[in-house]
Amino acid sequence: MALTDRPIIEIKNVTKRFGSLTALDDVSLSVHRGETVAIIGPSGSGKSTLLRSINNLEQISSGEIVIDGQTLAATPHDRAEYVSEKEIRQICGEIGMIFQHFNLFPHMTCLRNITYAPIKVKKQPRAQAEAEARRLLELVGLSDKADAYPSQLSGGQKQRVAIARGLAMNPAVMLFDEPTSALDPEITGEVLAVMKRLAEAQMTMLVVTHEMGFAREVADRVIFMADGRIMEQGDPQQIFENPQSERLQNFLRSIIRS
Repeated sequence: MALTDRPIIEIKNVTKRFGSLTALDDVSLSVHRGETVAIIGPSGSGKSTLLRSINNLEQISSGEIVIDGQTLAATPHDRAEYVSEKEIRQICGEIGMIFQHFNLFPHMTCLRNITYAPIKVKKQPRAQAEAEARRLLELVGLSDKADAYPSQLSGGQKQRVAIARGLAMNPAVMLFDEPTSALDPEITGEVLAVMKRLAEAQMTMLVVTHEMGFAREVADRVIFMADGRIMEQGDPQQIFENPQSERLQNFLRSIIRS
């Protein structure tokens, strides 16, 4: 895959502390437009905190996060020098995030869930937003569920609607925080198939996942995190077939045993 010169995401020496706990410890990472990056590692390694920091759901303790050339977050005492709250909202509007749980509005149909933010936030005309929502429902294989409510959907269907809702804002980057962890194994494949299609369409994606098959098959790059640090990164073949660190070797052995 040909990469653009300037990364769309630049994470520079980012540290995040929760009291005495260091969740991210001097993390640096660049992601290029069109790249699919899978982030793997044991629970508590900082993977989700990293994604939440990129989307400004967590404020970093030090370092800098730059999205498409615009500083989203910086060391708190430098923040005012870089970016206003209005600019933060604008930058975050370019980032879609899919969580473990679907967070759909239960009183709204699938169509209304998807069109709500484009109409309210981006002020799109309703007809335009609904046409795009129907296109996205077709993309995720749910064109017949426009008028269904979340309570009428399976877990896999809810997560696919959540992906369509994230895409409706036309983000430059999509973040996925263990999107299949709350799903039964037999329906996990529904969601992973949609994500694979997005990767093939060169949507820029960061995916925290325990699905090693997805990371091996779909990701352009795999990052292994432990203890709040990036311990190792490389293409899938390098990470899974020739891991360099003992920590990664032990992690992969534990995954295989389970």
